[in-house]
Amino acid sequence: MSLVRLVFKQVAEITSAKEVGLIILVDEDGSRQLSIIADKAMVFQLGLRQSKVEIREKLLPEVLWQVITRNLDMRYQIVINDLVDGQYKTLLYMPDILQAIPIRASDAVLLSLVSDIPILIEEKLLMRQGVPYKEGELGVPVPVNILSKEMIKKALDKALEEEDYEKASELRDELKRRGDKGVAL
Repeated sequence: MSLVRLVFKQVAEITSAKEVGLIILVDEDGSRQLSIIADKAMVFQLGLRQSKVEIREKLLPEVLWQVITRNLDMRYQIVINDLVDGQYKTLLYMPDILQAIPIRASDAVLLSLVSDIPILIEEKLLMRQGVPYKEGELGVPVPVNILSKEMIKKALDKALEEEDYEKASELRDELKRRGDKGVAL
């Protein structure tokens, strides 16, 4: 298994979906990016860390990390190793004891920002899910398979309204792949 290190680049709101945002991670050489959907609360939490507010060191994730590092001398890694039904499968891995704990991908990014734990992804998954990264680009391409069913249904309605049948077909196929049998064009 070949792993690639990712670094946090930014968090952005999605203008068409106020309840969610996008976390952008970029490989170390800056050539590919990975987008992770995050809920509004996580977008806010990541924004606090980006703005470097003074109260940060007293927030729960930072305090818990201090407790952990004072009491345990252990290495950690965050490993993204799969994508199932629009959710990245992510583990908090402890290589010293060969144990892993499942963690939500957006929470793993927050933990990485708080602790400097490296985020790693299987190279094949990054090549399949990642898109070329261009510094300063305004729009961010997002693979349809990371969207929630609700987001896909909204996008399908919009594609049909705009008579973009090719996109509608792609969205319908993704819903069918996830087991939504009631979708037809």
